[in-house]
Amino acid sequence: MPGKRFGKGWSPPQEVVDNVEFHWWHVPAGGSLLLCCLSEQPSWYVGHFDRGRMRICAGAGCDLCALGVGRQLRFVLCAAEVTTRRVGVLEVGSSVGYSLRDRALGNGGLRGTIVELSKASRSKHGRMEVHFVDQHPGAALLCLEPLDLAVVLEQTWRRQEAESGVERHR
Repeated sequence: MPGKRFGKGWSPPQEVVDNVEFHWWHVPAGGSLLLCCLSEQPSWYVGHFDRGRMRICAGAGCDLCALGVGRQLRFVLCAAEVTTRRVGVLEVGSSVGYSLRDRALGNGGLRGTIVELSKASRSKHGRMEVHFVDQHPGAALLCLEPLDLAVVLEQTWRRQEAESGVERHR
């Protein structure tokens, strides 16, 4: 991990927090989220929604596939909240992902695209909607570095595997 790995006190620098405890953006039910995309392009994976979260499909011999749990294409990108500049990770389904792709193709790239995300209903599991905001993100947002999505996903999946092992042994 780049930068500081040790320090004193209760307030580690945000760089450390972002590289250890990645913030995952979630659109609040009945609310919205205004984000600036920091990724040049997303990462993708095939996963299953199981026990309240997305889990990567194990491929051949996948237990969740055998149980008939549907597979989904997921897109993951790094984004910063526009007002606080907090950097985090956003995961979206294929419909929102392809809307982002189409906008990125028209704009010459994803980085700097500002989006307002909301839920179609008051349910936290409701369909996510995306509205593109036509404004320049400004230097304060464009100077932020995106997180390494491969690292974020690998650490997330490793933590899920460890938690699954604990759940099986209870």
